[in-house]
Amino acid sequence: MNLFNIVPQNYFSIFQGKNREIYIESLSILYSLLQNDETFIRKVDFLNALKDREKDLSLLDLTEEEISDEEKENLKNDYNNSSKASYIVRKLEECGWIDISMDIDNYEEIVILPPYSISLLKTFSDIVSDEESPYISLVHSTYSELKLEDEDMDELLYPTLLRCYENTKKLKVELITLTHSIRIFQNKLSKLFDTNEVLHSYFDIYKRKISDRYYHPLKTFDSVAKYKRPIIKILNHWLETKEIREKLIFQASINSKSNNKKEIEADIIEKINYISDTYETLNSLIASIDKENNAYTKSSTQKILYLNNADHTVKGHLENIFKHYANKINEPRELAKVLSKMQDSFTLYEQGYLDSESVSLPIMRKYKEIGEPMEIQDFSDIDDYLKSSFLEETSNMYTDEKIYSFMEREFGRSREITTEDFNIENFDELICLILATVKSEDENSFYKIDEIYPNAGIITNYFLIPNVTFIRKEKEKENK
Repeated sequence: MNLFNIVPQNYFSIFQGKNREIYIESLSILYSLLQNDETFIRKVDFLNALKDREKDLSLLDLTEEEISDEEKENLKNDYNNSSKASYIVRKLEECGWIDISMDIDNYEEIVILPPYSISLLKTFSDIVSDEESPYISLVHSTYSELKLEDEDMDELLYPTLLRCYENTKKLKVELITLTHSIRIFQNKLSKLFDTNEVLHSYFDIYKRKISDRYYHPLKTFDSVAKYKRPIIKILNHWLETKEIREKLIFQASINSKSNNKKEIEADIIEKINYISDTYETLNSLIASIDKENNAYTKSSTQKILYLNNADHTVKGHLENIFKHYANKINEPRELAKVLSKMQDSFTLYEQGYLDSESVSLPIMRKYKEIGEPMEIQDFSDIDDYLKSSFLEETSNMYTDEKIYSFMEREFGRSREITTEDFNIENFDELICLILATVKSEDENSFYKIDEIYPNAGIITNYFLIPNVTFIRKEKEKENK
């Protein structure tokens, strides 16, 4: 891929030099005009919008512009900004950002933009915009469209599959982007040396723009774990039903460039498998996001506690010096001042001592030997031991054997059971049911979850549990 086979060679030259902010502001004005109801932008409207920015045009530096001395003089004496606005439009046209065309109906000049310019202007606008775009629930929308089409199939069956395919690809990119965004905040944390900066970074930026906007929906109403199985079940049904496959092939062949039925069918199967496989493997990616989020939250908390509990001992003063040193490491002059103050602050002395043998003959000089410092007990090891002991005791109470025995007892000789068949008498059996639901995804599990009805709860012995259907894996394979 060669970008400059598409855009002109000097396309990005306007971002070099002292006038780059003026040019980017001009492009921002152009994009705002583009978002109006008019299909085309009149050149005179663009010029008037530029002339209204008198403060920006007054900062136009002509020293780096490749124009004649006469034109520079004319631009300097331009008091109504007409020449400066025209020069900016001409510069954007020369670099390939815009093109000027003539409207044959009224013979007015209009500004037209290549597709790549529109794409870049939209990207620039999204980067600098403070407005929070609404969260797009890709998982729920995929499930809703598949379910609606599965219940009432029409001529939009194949377009629905295409939208779900594109939503799945976009979901994967969004999750990867979320992982990188959290890691960016984690890296920036090491460069913050003030409590207010850490609080501002976490609550005003990260929590509002990352956590509440993307991470929270992903763990609640747009949860992958909630909709994964229904999505895969619908797609498998489409894949296994010949009539549905034929319908998909027929609809796909209408707009397809290929007339080969096998190629079209292979493409449809590939898209269905991609969606299913992606949802099967998203758990590891979401686990990585959870890990990054927990690490950043923990690091921010520890940094705030560290900055608020300043140590006033020699060790604390040294830490403050090193912290200030790290903050000024990219400023040589300020760093030199810090080093100079460090040299003036330290005075070294030689220490000795007298004992009963010091005044006797012959005089025997002794020096204090450097011994091993007393080890400070690390209580974190005790905390880790208590935590691990608790987890070990808990895991011993609810082993896989106990959970599978519980499910064997409830299944009996049945192939399929629901939570209505369970008789939960105590908390121990309730915990076994919860863990059995979690372990249904394990390879060693002899059963799996066939259907979940999240809105239908069942009360048994004062316990409210969701309506879940379990089926045996072995017997399902034998029936097939």
